[in-house]
Amino acid sequence: MSQRAVTARQAGGRSAPAKAPRDRADLVLDVLAVAGLVGFVILAVVLYAQITPFFDPPIRDALLQYRAWHDLWNDISEAANFPMIGIAVAIVVYLWWRHRRREAILVGVTLGLVTAGSEAVKELVHRPRPPESQTVVPGVIYSFPSGHELEAICILGIVALLVWRSRAPRPVAVAVAILVAVFCAWVAIARIAINAHWPSDVLAGFLGGIAVLALVIRLTRHGEGGDEPRGAVGRGAPGDA
Repeated sequence: MSQRAVTARQAGGRSAPAKAPRDRADLVLDVLAVAGLVGFVILAVVLYAQITPFFDPPIRDALLQYRAWHDLWNDISEAANFPMIGIAVAIVVYLWWRHRRREAILVGVTLGLVTAGSEAVKELVHRPRPPESQTVVPGVIYSFPSGHELEAICILGIVALLVWRSRAPRPVAVAVAILVAVFCAWVAIARIAINAHWPSDVLAGFLGGIAVLALVIRLTRHGEGGDEPRGAVGRGAPGDA
């Protein structure tokens, strides 16, 4: 075997392990995206057939016992409504300003499709709000899926992603991710507690949000502004130059 061939084999052997973690991460993201989408579709089909999931009544009844906290639940719910529009616009503007144009377009189009898709599914499934619900959302009649939960996970998840990929210290990035997760969990509880949604509506919003967020992470990992090892000193993301 020639010296060139030996060198090439050694080089290939050294580069293969470096690629493996990236491939595993991509696989995990693919699994999350597919699992979230499949779960969302299954719930949509079940509810289109007018079958009430077994867990809906008991969970709803349990959370309705905390109606005395209605003002708190309503404030949390409202925080996941119109403010999300401003945050989404800010994300796109920030990415464009940082010259991460492809990522800005991807995020903008994705979030637009999420909102439009959510409303389309509502019209398709035609699921009424829970009994005695007094929820009034202009232009929105039906219940499935929870747009509040879906958009909160997508939009705030992207915020957490941008912080994670920034030069922020690891504790800050972890804290932001935890705060986003906690807030989205409270939004899910709030939407049920104010009798705006059934638990399965919120679950669908969660599954759809996870699928979209995993897809966004997957599509932006290896391009501009993609993942870099945390703790790298003096190196920003490619789009941050």
